[in-house]
Order: sequence, then structure tokens, then C-alpha cells
Amino acid sequence: MNAAEKVGPALSAALEGLKLARRELDHVEQDPERWRWVAVGLVTALKCVAMAALSGYETASADDTADLNVSGKVAPLSLLLRRARSDRYLAPPEQLPARGAQIDAVMRLAEYRNEVVHGVLANRPGTIVSDGQVALDMIAHFVIRAPAFDPANHAVYSALLPDEVSAITRRLAALG
Repeated sequence: MNAAEKVGPALSAALEGLKLARRELDHVEQDPERWRWVAVGLVTALKCVAMAALSGYETASADDTADLNVSGKVAPLSLLLRRARSDRYLAPPEQLPARGAQIDAVMRLAEYRNEVVHGVLANRPGTIVSDGQVALDMIAHFVIRAPAFDPANHAVYSALLPDEVSAITRRLAALG
């Protein structure tokens, strides 16, 4: 699969991740353990939109989203974000304008997600609401403010993803 063929499936998976996060957010006040699935959804969505961005240019390579140490595996979130911040992969305005503290926030969310997925006793960070807001801002950058792919070629996702981002953003603001 070449890089351009990755955009649609990545956006589809991002949409599913956001839908999961949104559904679970509706119940976190009654059941705080549902934050686990919010984290899973948000991290999945962020990883997928980063993959879509890194695959969106005509000059993109399939290796731009690959873990070069493990054949056939997608790069970890930290590496995808590093690439998305690098002018080697994306040029402004598509390049991710994230500071170190923002990367730290999403990596805290990703660590929590990893603990959840791997069955470890997950320690929900006290910063989960703000970490989620940072992840959503990055997602919005990749799919709303500065998509590296042609939104016209992905019209359905380009319409649905902003709706999910907006709904989750409002819900997190109400919880914060």
C-alpha cells in the first residue's frame, strides 16, 4: 500500500476512535473507569490522523509512518509526532506546531492508554481532561486547520471528524 492509500483507512479509524471517546465521555461522571476507553479512543484517533497527515503529500513514502526497527509495523505515537513536527516530513502549515509540554501531555495519555490495553493496573493521570484537550487540539490541527491530504478526496471524513472533535471538546470543557 502506498502512502496515499493510507489516508482514507487512517481517517476511518480516527473517526471510530473519536466515536468511542465521545460515547464513553457521556458516562465518566457516573463511572470514572470509563476514562480508560476515552484514552483509548483519543490516542487511537491521534495516531491515525498523524498517519493520515504523514501520508497526505504526493511525495509521501510508505516508510513515513513505518517503524523502521520492526518490519511491517506502524511507528509508535511518539515517533509519528516527532515526524509530524519535522520539516523533513511536513511543511508549515501542515507541520504540527507542538511544544514539548504538549507532547508530554499526549504521551501521558498514551501511557495511560497502554496500561489499559495491556491489562496493567492503570493509574489515571490527574491531568486527563487537559491531556485530552491537547490531544484533541492536535487532532483538529491534522484534520481541520491544516490537513496535509486533500479534504475533497475524503469528504465524508472531512465532514464527520470536525463534528466529533467539536462535541468532545465541549464535553471535556464541561468536565474541566
